[in-house]
Amino acid sequence: MMNALVSIDNLRVEFPTDTGTVVGVEDISFAIQPGETVCVVGESGSGKSVTSLSLMRLVEFGGGRITQGVLKFRRPDGSVLDVAGADPALMQGIRGNEIGMIFQEPMTSLNPVFTIERQLTDGLRIHKGLSADQARTRALELLRAVRIPEPERRLG
Repeated sequence: MMNALVSIDNLRVEFPTDTGTVVGVEDISFAIQPGETVCVVGESGSGKSVTSLSLMRLVEFGGGRITQGVLKFRRPDGSVLDVAGADPALMQGIRGNEIGMIFQEPMTSLNPVFTIERQLTDGLRIHKGLSADQARTRALELLRAVRIPEPERRLG
């Protein structure tokens, strides 16, 4: 039985390019226990984001491939999920509901092409099954909870 919430063992992630393969991370191993807050610290290019994106199964959207290692996530029901082998639809349901992360550059998370409302409500609609009106109401509640001034105006 796995006690850790997250376990990564011998992770290797590669990025194929026209001129060969770039190794994003190699031989990364760690575990996160219940109640722990983990901060991954390292120099630029050391693999912090690639490791985190791998755990969320988002690295593939940036062209990366998990080529080695075991990534396990203990779900709230106690079952252990093999993240690297999990169905993409299952992972979409888990991201934002059971597992989440704050990446090192939160300001790059919002896209200036889309309204804040769309960016906040899309996730709520996908992961929480809310209607458009329910998602907007919840987005306003969240903006108020973190004391964003004039949340109605911010949503756009």
